[in-house]
Amino acid sequence: MRILVDGDACPNKTEIAALAKKYHIPMLVYIDYAHELVNDYYEVIQCAIGHDSVDLVMIKDVQVGDIAITQDYGLASLLLAKGATVIHPKGMIIDEHNIDSFLMSRFIAAKQRKARQRLKGPSARTKEDCDRFLDVLEKTVIKTSDF
Repeated sequence: MRILVDGDACPNKTEIAALAKKYHIPMLVYIDYAHELVNDYYEVIQCAIGHDSVDLVMIKDVQVGDIAITQDYGLASLLLAKGATVIHPKGMIIDEHNIDSFLMSRFIAAKQRKARQRLKGPSARTKEDCDRFLDVLEKTVIKTSDF
């Protein structure tokens, strides 16, 4: 088991690294070359700059049993198909029971944007979201490992 992080848009990398270190789990953070990131615990995987370049490398690298952190529902669906557990940065487990509704919401929003309808963005991430995310991540690590 490893923790894979879609790093371009994922908050709490420091806290995730602390949890990964606590449980001795390898952690990989995927970013494009437009970003810089350095950490003494996790490995940074730099990807080409471009639409979906980070996603494509994550999909190629993921293994059954990995825990992936992303807010991209398209990427989440592909990671699920490859046997990963997927967690949204707001603390939701994304699985085969809810991915279809997330993808449908994404599709509808894309159609509305194309029709130039004004959309309300996601709500700001709160302290409660952060706490929930870290709690869900730790419970997932414990549940899927031998601790």
